[in-house]
Amino acid sequence: MNALRVPFLALAAALGLSPPATSAADPAAPAGPAAAAPAFDASTLDPTANPCQDFYRFACGGWIARNEIPADKARWGRFDELQEKNLEKLRDLLEAYAAGKVDASVKAAAKLGDLYGACLNESTAEARGLADLLAEWTRIGEVKDPASLAKEVGRLQRQGVPVLFGFASTVDFRDATQVTGEVAQGGLSLPDRDYYTREDDRTRAIRQAWQAHVEKMLTLAGVPPGKAAAQAKGVAGLETAIAASHWTRVEMRDPERLHNRVELAGLEKAAPRFPWTVYLAEAGAPGLTAINATTPRFLVELNRLVETTPPGTWQAYLRWRLLQTRASWRALPKAFVNQEFAFQSQNFTGAKELAPRWKHCVAVADRALGEALGQAFVARHFGADAKARTDRMVAEIERAMEANLATLAWMDEPTRKKAQEKLHAIVNKVGYPDTWRSYDAVQVDRASLAKSLASANAVEQARSLAKIGKPVDRKEWEMTPPTVNAYYNPQLNEMVFPAGILQAPFYDPAAPEAVNYGAVGMVVGHELTHGFDDEGRQFDAQGNLREWWTPEVGKKFEAKARCVADQYSGYTVIDDVKLDGKLTLGENIADLGGVKLAWVAHQSASAGKPGPVVAGLTPDQQFFVGVAQIWCSKTRPEQARLRARTDPHSSPQHRVNGPLVNTPAFAAAFQCPAASAMAALPTVRCEVW
Repeated sequence: MNALRVPFLALAAALGLSPPATSAADPAAPAGPAAAAPAFDASTLDPTANPCQDFYRFACGGWIARNEIPADKARWGRFDELQEKNLEKLRDLLEAYAAGKVDASVKAAAKLGDLYGACLNESTAEARGLADLLAEWTRIGEVKDPASLAKEVGRLQRQGVPVLFGFASTVDFRDATQVTGEVAQGGLSLPDRDYYTREDDRTRAIRQAWQAHVEKMLTLAGVPPGKAAAQAKGVAGLETAIAASHWTRVEMRDPERLHNRVELAGLEKAAPRFPWTVYLAEAGAPGLTAINATTPRFLVELNRLVETTPPGTWQAYLRWRLLQTRASWRALPKAFVNQEFAFQSQNFTGAKELAPRWKHCVAVADRALGEALGQAFVARHFGADAKARTDRMVAEIERAMEANLATLAWMDEPTRKKAQEKLHAIVNKVGYPDTWRSYDAVQVDRASLAKSLASANAVEQARSLAKIGKPVDRKEWEMTPPTVNAYYNPQLNEMVFPAGILQAPFYDPAAPEAVNYGAVGMVVGHELTHGFDDEGRQFDAQGNLREWWTPEVGKKFEAKARCVADQYSGYTVIDDVKLDGKLTLGENIADLGGVKLAWVAHQSASAGKPGPVVAGLTPDQQFFVGVAQIWCSKTRPEQARLRARTDPHSSPQHRVNGPLVNTPAFAAAFQCPAASAMAALPTVRCEVW
């Protein structure tokens, strides 16, 4: 299971000043002058909107009105604002390193500078990128039989090229002390299996555009037009067959479905025509026998494809996947990069321009040498006070969860006791790892971005596979410190909050504390609730997948979860596209729980201490504004449609209004009439935790 549960995508900004005028159309707008108070960006508000009818519009309308999506973005929000600030900070570090001004305290500083320099050197990619690619294409041309296919798949995967399936180490679902290998469904060019299987007009048009794009890219690489068309058709047919064997994203949310310890013998039985021992030796795991397969039916289809697919089609597929990967790295001439961007923009992102190369290169450095770069970032931009504040907030939210567990009438005592045990066992990681990862084995060639990234990917795969058969490293991080994100990992029962996210608007020392409880408090509560959402609840305190709920309580939870799924399935994202309440269920449960737990912590912290009115808002109202304003954003139509189909998170307005309509404290804070949209649901109010 992917442990990175919550892509809180990039955010940021400050809470500024200018209070809005109250509106006669707003029955809940508090009266009276605002007292002197800390910074608060009231310009993000839309005072003409009624908070009881559309709180997202009330909290974010001002921000939406004054912001446009940058040309190189698919969407723009307060997450992205923070990400941009972090990119600038990382750029300063990398440019100094690239100029030879290395930091002796950062062991890999020179390597970071060389990688950044290699990435910035567009002229090198222009001059030799295609030649480097074609040299590897020559080797791929030697794929003639199952053994050579298996060897090439392993070689390309080591470079970071996502061909045929995914392969890495994972914590065993049934025994969280074990690390095994895992074969996972993958190998597709389009974002999801549904783009190959659905037959609506829009999806068919995307498939046709994609096949034409593959043909164009192959032609740019020197394949004669007639052959390029035939090869593109073969690639499309092969990927369509692979996609048909995949489970849907909703099916992939079921950990019971994903746990299939087939071992090497099981792989060989299900797909005997694919020489697994040859593959494993090339991938870097010779002798591996402990293996999980997320999608057993894919193995059956793989066996058929190995038997029936001509070598020329395999060659075309492997060449295409390498070509697309190098284009995404921007390690090829501009013609390739521009063609890949044009296809993605037209169909999935809507972006009008490529991101500036320096931004791409900062992201490359963060992916390839992330903890080395993170060490430098933390030293300069993350102090002990920020870590201490977050530790305090986490402790308060956990106390709120403990108090909440004690009051749940639908939970019996045996299940409550197990839930409390799990809560008390959660490990919290804040800011950065205790031990920094070594990148000594990465070979950086300033004259070749492709070779440098291939080396970094190979070292990372070797590091991942070396964990198999060893005790689980519970100090490991799955995100780099500058990342604007946070996650809960059910197999380690841990919450992780990188330094990159622990800034405004999540936590702003100049903002009212009520706002901070709404913002960073909601984030902490969200991650904590993931331990008890429809997936996380299936893992015990030690991270093992097992049933620790009594049957009757389990049924009650499922009924509560269905309420949430049904509610969100009724929300429209764009045009006739609605949210998938089953796909987004875990994140929606976490949002509901996050708001509730943060509210309890806010109430506890402010008890007996009436705070100032700011911008006409009481402290309780400020709390809910803090919850909402981290989600202020604008999204291009192409991206909105893609996310509705593939993203387990709801769209921003529904991440605000969805939880709050289920929160009685919100309606009370804004004195919402019972019949108003934010106070009443068409059906029963949904509450899980």
